[in-house]
Amino acid sequence: MTEKVTSLSENAQGEAVDPGRGNGFKKVRRWIKKDYGCYLFLLPVIFGFFVFTAYPVLSSLLYSFTNYNGVFFSKFGAFNFAQLFDPSEFGLFKDVAFSFGITFLWALISIPLGMVLSFLVALLVNKEVKGVGVFRLLYYMPTIIPGIAISFIWADVFREAGIANQFLAVLGLPSSQWLEGENTALGTLVLTGVWGIGGNVIMWLAALRNIGPELYEAASLDGAGYFTKLFRITIPMCTPMIFYNLINAFIAAMQAFDVYAMVGRGPNDCLYFISIRIYETAFGGSNQYGLACAMGWLMFVVIAILTLILFKTNKWVNYGEGE
Repeated sequence: MTEKVTSLSENAQGEAVDPGRGNGFKKVRRWIKKDYGCYLFLLPVIFGFFVFTAYPVLSSLLYSFTNYNGVFFSKFGAFNFAQLFDPSEFGLFKDVAFSFGITFLWALISIPLGMVLSFLVALLVNKEVKGVGVFRLLYYMPTIIPGIAISFIWADVFREAGIANQFLAVLGLPSSQWLEGENTALGTLVLTGVWGIGGNVIMWLAALRNIGPELYEAASLDGAGYFTKLFRITIPMCTPMIFYNLINAFIAAMQAFDVYAMVGRGPNDCLYFISIRIYETAFGGSNQYGLACAMGWLMFVVIAILTLILFKTNKWVNYGEGE
């Protein structure tokens, strides 16, 4: 029977030592010495991610299972989520469902309108004519103005004695309640959303420039007209950008909050979006941070599920020959 040979050696005191134990420290020290400069520059980003992203996300998940009021909590459990799905008069299911319904309605109206208008504008400014760069700049400039500032501007424009009603008076038309009317508030909000289509215009321009001119030349030789090229070449080749803009617009619409600076909840809560309900639950006086966190995670789950459905049904997207 042969004895197994070990890799142990003896130190100065005669104790058995594994010579491979120190290799790990040497590798780490060598790795730090080689790449420490890179990680030193990345340190602010890494620190910011853990402090301002990872910690708030994880803490909000913890708070969603408590009755946290900003100072302490005394209960732990799923009672906040149970309250959100409770259809009784003591529960919040009807209120939360109402806010989600208003938010979905806003998304269903604003997203198609914004995407179609921005695409049409992109088709116009894609022409190589003199001075077209000025128009591209003018369409994009509104997007660099902070959303809260724009909200205050629109609130002033559409107030009872605002510029919008003054313009209607000049045309001899009756004034409108705009944001102050329950039946007109959502439509007015959709109208203000057109102001920010310049960001999507830039994305559309990038997609249009990526279409090979030989496709249009071949279509012209076959006698194809403008609309044939548009629906058979331009739009199919832009489907990846359509899908990208659709995802971004949907996520942004579900988190719409700038309207709160315009008119709050809106007349008779007609603009009481789910993001506004979350904000008021946490900071509206009741300080129900735990319940607000539960609403936030519910909104996250809803957005994640609908986004997953969009990804699962993207067979209409043309990714080219590499697909």
